[in-house]
Amino acid sequence: MKLFQRMLIAPAALGLLAPVAANADVLKTEELSAGAFASATKVSGSSVFTTGFVDTDSTSNNKLTSEYNFKLDLNTSFTGMDNLYTGIEAGNQGDLAMDSQVGTNATGNALSVGKLHYSFPVGDFNITAGPLMEQDDVISATASIYSDAFRLAALPYGTSGDAGAGAGISYIADNGFNGSLNVIAVNANEATSGAFTDEGQDFVTASIGYDADNWGGGIIHKDDDGVQNSTAIGVYFRPEGFPSITVAFDKFNEDGVTDSSDFLVGLDYPVGSGTASAAYQSTDTRGSTLNNYEVYYNYPINDGVAVQGGWFVEETAANADSTQGLVVETFFSF
Repeated sequence: MKLFQRMLIAPAALGLLAPVAANADVLKTEELSAGAFASATKVSGSSVFTTGFVDTDSTSNNKLTSEYNFKLDLNTSFTGMDNLYTGIEAGNQGDLAMDSQVGTNATGNALSVGKLHYSFPVGDFNITAGPLMEQDDVISATASIYSDAFRLAALPYGTSGDAGAGAGISYIADNGFNGSLNVIAVNANEATSGAFTDEGQDFVTASIGYDADNWGGGIIHKDDDGVQNSTAIGVYFRPEGFPSITVAFDKFNEDGVTDSSDFLVGLDYPVGSGTASAAYQSTDTRGSTLNNYEVYYNYPINDGVAVQGGWFVEETAANADSTQGLVVETFFSF
C-alpha cells in the first residue's frame, strides 16, 4: 500500500526526476539538507504484442505465433540526484526471437523483478551498483544508433546483457568523450559459487567513446574470467537529409576455439510520420559465415501506441534453406 501511495503523489512530484536530471550540474549535494527533498517514485511501463509467421524447416514452420511482454519501470529518487531503479516484467516471448524481448528475462506469465540497482553521482562520475544488473547497464560508449527494434541487433558479444550482482562507474565529459567500467558476477546469489571465485562466472566490461553532433563511436571490451573476451567497435553518422548510418564490428575470442565475429550495417530514415529501417548482418561463427537481412517500418499511431511490421531473412547453415519471417508488433508505452 505504501508503494502505491508513493506512486499516486501529485503530478508535479512525479515529474520531478526529469528537471532534476537536466539541471544536475546546478545542484550541489551539500545544498540538500535533511527533509528538503521528499522521496518520489515515477512509474512508467510498456508492453509489446508480437504476431508473425516464421518459415523454417522446424516444427514451427509457417505457424501463426502470438507472444507478449510487459514491463514496469520504477524510478525512485531520495535526494533529487540519485535513482533506485526497479524493473518488473512478465512475458512469454521466445520462438519468434524478436529484439523487443531483449532485456526481458521473464519467460512466464508471473511478474518478476528483472533489474534492481541504485545509482548516484560522485563528483563528475556516476556510480551504479545492485544485486540485479545487466552487463550493458553501465556502458557509456555509443557504438551503434541503429534502432535494433526488429530481428537483428548490433554488437551481440560486446553488449550481451548477462545479468547478476554488479557495480559500475561512468564518466561523460562536456567535450564529447566518455568512459565506463563495470563488473557483473552472474552467480553472486549462489552460495556454492559466489562472486569473483573460480566456481562463478564474472564479467568485466570497459568502454570508451566520443559523441559529436552528427557522428560518434565507441569501443567496448568485455572479459569473461580471462577465458573468453570480445572487442566491439562501432561508428555512427547522422548526415542531414540521409538515413542515419551505423557500422559495427564485434569479435569474440575463446581459448582453444576459432574466433567468431559479427558485422552489421544499419540504416534508419524518417518516412512520413514513421521510421523505415534496414540492416545487413554477417555473422562468422567459428569459421562458418551466415548472412542476415531485415526491412521494417515503425509507425506511431499516437504518443503511446506504435505499430511495426517487417520482413527478415536469416541463413541457418551453409547450403541450407534460409529462415524467413513476417512479423507485426504493437508497442504500448505509458
